[in-house]
Amino acid sequence: MFVGFAGVSFITWWPSRGSHREATDAVVRHGITLRSVPPRELCPCVSVYGMFAMPPMKRHSAALLGLFFIGCAAGATVKDSSANAGATTGAGGSTTGSQATTTATSADVTVGVGSGGGGSSGGDCSIEAGDIYVISKETDLYRFDPSALEFFKVGALTCPQGGGTATPFSMSVDRKGTAWILYNDGRLYQASTIDASCSATEFVPNQGGFKKFGMGFVANAPGSNEETLFVAKELGLGSIDTATLKVSPHGSFGFSAAAELTGTGQGDLFGFFFGFPPYIAKLDKASSALGPEQPLDSVEIGTGFAFAFWGGGFWIFTAPSGTASRVERYDPVSKEVVMKVPTVPFKIVGAGVSTCAPVENPK
Repeated sequence: MFVGFAGVSFITWWPSRGSHREATDAVVRHGITLRSVPPRELCPCVSVYGMFAMPPMKRHSAALLGLFFIGCAAGATVKDSSANAGATTGAGGSTTGSQATTTATSADVTVGVGSGGGGSSGGDCSIEAGDIYVISKETDLYRFDPSALEFFKVGALTCPQGGGTATPFSMSVDRKGTAWILYNDGRLYQASTIDASCSATEFVPNQGGFKKFGMGFVANAPGSNEETLFVAKELGLGSIDTATLKVSPHGSFGFSAAAELTGTGQGDLFGFFFGFPPYIAKLDKASSALGPEQPLDSVEIGTGFAFAFWGGGFWIFTAPSGTASRVERYDPVSKEVVMKVPTVPFKIVGAGVSTCAPVENPK
């Protein structure tokens, strides 16, 4: 049974996480430049939380515990490069080039990343299919270049909702560079990664209970040009036939937890599961069974999360502050989590990468 208390709120001084928020530069093109700065020693924030006492449960079910906060993001300076170039907002400071590194626990757990190679890039891959794409709560589509740590705004989505108020929930990208975007009303859209133009699909929401789900394209075999769109609801995996838009179930996780997905050109599928702490696991595409789990103790999800495998590592997008996101990279070999972009001036709610993306870190 549940016994709890909720709605306790207070104003406090929340200690910054020191090196976890040290600066890395990132650039948001099309008029906005973001320069992250070292964190303040203390930053004011408002915390709101609700906690519930429960009988013993598996760690996977920890997502049922509520811990929500509206907090302070690491200080950032935002400049408009097209006008008022001298104006700044946010906390001041200088930029350091350092990146915070933490090592994930359970060092004996290995997350496999395939047999190496450079993905399944080939003549059918579009130029746009090589990077990571993210979508904001504000319905803007961005391209993220992991090598340069730069965001490029593709544009504002124009998905035809007929006056609806739904917002983006998750996304993935196919080998042609088309973004497949799920809104929180269960409708599925296709958007251009060139100009963000968007069109509706004939996908029927809530097939087999798949209304809101994470998703990721995966090569059907190592180096294959053929791919499958996998989806994950809280209980297990499914796949969407991109020709018929029908959902087929692929077994059960054996527990309930929200998960985002990412796939590779080597045919591997991974899940990023919500929990305390969150964790990554390789997934069996036929049965939904999890391989060894890698908890990420230093990663704070907050109010939004997404991830993508690119260049030998997992790029993790979370929103601990509730409004702005951060970017971290998890290396499955060293088991280190490195802060790459401490503050992004929008909340990322979905990320997608195609099977054309590099599997190894580009030299």
